[in-house]
Parts: sequence; C-alpha cells; structure tokens
Amino acid sequence: MELIDNKDTIFNKKIESNSYILINEINDFELIDKLILSVKEGVKTSTISGKTNVKGEHTDFTYLSTNPNFHKFLKLIQPSIYKIYEKNFIVRDVWGNIYSKDEHYAQRHSHKEASGFCGILYCTDGPGPGTFFDQYDLLIPEKKGKFVLFDPILYHEVRPYSYKKDRITIAFNFMETKPFADYNNAYFIKKNTGIIL
Repeated sequence: MELIDNKDTIFNKKIESNSYILINEINDFELIDKLILSVKEGVKTSTISGKTNVKGEHTDFTYLSTNPNFHKFLKLIQPSIYKIYEKNFIVRDVWGNIYSKDEHYAQRHSHKEASGFCGILYCTDGPGPGTFFDQYDLLIPEKKGKFVLFDPILYHEVRPYSYKKDRITIAFNFMETKPFADYNNAYFIKKNTGIIL
C-alpha cells in the first residue's frame, strides 16, 4: 500500500495545501466481476452518460450506492479508509464508467463538493491511460483490484487513449456525517465497527 501526501519528494510538482492519495489493492476478483456486471447493466439505463466530466459511458451517479457488492468492497478496504479518514461518513455517489472508444476520456475536474473523501476502483487491467493527478504530476496506471482514495480537492483526469478493450472503473464520493442531518434510508459506515448500517 502506498500513502502519498504532499510532504513526499517523489513528485515532480508539489501542491500548496495538505492533501492525500492512498493507493492499495484487493484481490477478490469474483467480487469485482460482479461489480462489472452491475456497471454494464447500469450504463444501459443511464440518463446522464456523456453529459458530465466523463466523456464515455457511465451509470447514473447513485446507481451503485446501495449495491451489496459495493458495500462488500467497502468492508474490505476499511483499514485503508481509516488511514486517511477518521470520521464517520455516508455513501453519497457511486457510479460506474466504461471507456471503450478513442474519443472517451474524463476532463480535468475535482470532486470538491464531497465533504469526506473520494475514490476509484479499477475493475479491469491496463494498458490504458491511467488516472492523472496533475497537482502531483502523478499518473496511476490501471490494474484490476487497485483502488485509489484521494482528497476531494485534487484535480484528476483520464486522457484520450486508443482502447483495445473496455476500461471499467467505479468512482465514489463520501460525505462526512453531520449530527443535524436526516439520515433516514441512508447507507453509511460507522467508524471502527466494520458494519454498514
């Protein structure tokens, strides 16, 4: 596992505010294959595909928020989550992306509307364009089972690429829990319990 912050000297560039990127892997490929099937189904019914920062096919933003296989993934990565985020949080957006054509890419953007943290799960192996975090001058290549947790303020992009096979990822945003919020019917993770409520 790599935990990257802007105090390290391995980057060509250094950003001015404190932030983080954590890179790790899971090896439950059966779980990932189930998630791939869900993404492919969700793309068929998407109302926003191609209308967002992702210029490819993708599901609606909350399509996978209540998916039990995505929640199993969260349980697997909880130790990594608590290395970068110590507060309780709820699942906000979880969507799948399929890049398959030369014109598919994701324009440079951040997820600064998320008050917790963000992430990407790579569901397929490269070769591919990776995810580029320009503030760190860091390119993260695809590998099935690799996941990235990162600060919502960080800008990132997926550059155009000549695809030989589908590039499938799941992206997610989590929100910090607030004591005054109404969480009826919300799915959230309670800190240090390993239980999704």
